[in-house]
Amino acid sequence: LWESLEEPDILDTTEFEYLFSKDTTQEKRKPLSETYEKKTKAKKIIKLLDGKRSQTVGILISSLHLEMKDIQQAILCVDDSVVDLETLEALYENRAQKDELEKIKQYYQTSKEEELKLLDKPEQFLYELSQIPNFTERAQCIIFQSVFSEGITSVRRKVDIITRVSKALLNMTSVKEILGLILAFGNYMNGGNRTRGQADGFGLEILPKLKDVKSRDNGINLVDYVVIYYLRHCDKEAGTDKSIFPLPEPQDFFQASQVKFEDLIKDLRKLKRDL
Repeated sequence: LWESLEEPDILDTTEFEYLFSKDTTQEKRKPLSETYEKKTKAKKIIKLLDGKRSQTVGILISSLHLEMKDIQQAILCVDDSVVDLETLEALYENRAQKDELEKIKQYYQTSKEEELKLLDKPEQFLYELSQIPNFTERAQCIIFQSVFSEGITSVRRKVDIITRVSKALLNMTSVKEILGLILAFGNYMNGGNRTRGQADGFGLEILPKLKDVKSRDNGINLVDYVVIYYLRHCDKEAGTDKSIFPLPEPQDFFQASQVKFEDLIKDLRKLKRDL
């Protein structure tokens, strides 16, 4: 039979292939990253930094989208359009310390070219950073130049608010009138006391305590009454648009209260020392 049978040519195989073909199993390829990891494991990576330090520098490297030559050029030319202040501060803070740099330099000096390729990326990065001429000094100067004016402005702002509030307290007639009322009411309340009822003045530290002096029915306190009395008898423009607040602006008071002279002195000394 087979000897006498002639096999015909199939004119259209498309339908046949569609109906009867089977899916072939594609060989799964590993991600490129796994390939790199396998190659990396085949060769021992040289680590000279401790684990935490290596991780910190590694994170910094991952955040940078610059080549070392660009970083070097930017620092040498003081070009903050390439390396901004935040990046420069990160580079400066993460630069190799003396003992770290000694280890890394020794490895570079005593190792062959193939061995240098095995050095971990954080170590290579710190070494390349150290090769920028006077990197530490240059970075310090650039950072100081950037923050000096900001520091001066901050100190001046604090001094200005203290000066403004102090002058207002000393020069505003209304402030003296209010303090006079407090003195008078205090002496009147202590009229039966020869010592306390004839005071010529009082310590300013008692001012916050005035709110604790309540009326007989607890309806108001002494601060409330001083305000009422001042508006009734001292402020001739009370109740009109011409009435002026008799104290420095509350916001100025608040800002002045936030200034600590110890911190102000420290800021000034730091600016002077850095300069």
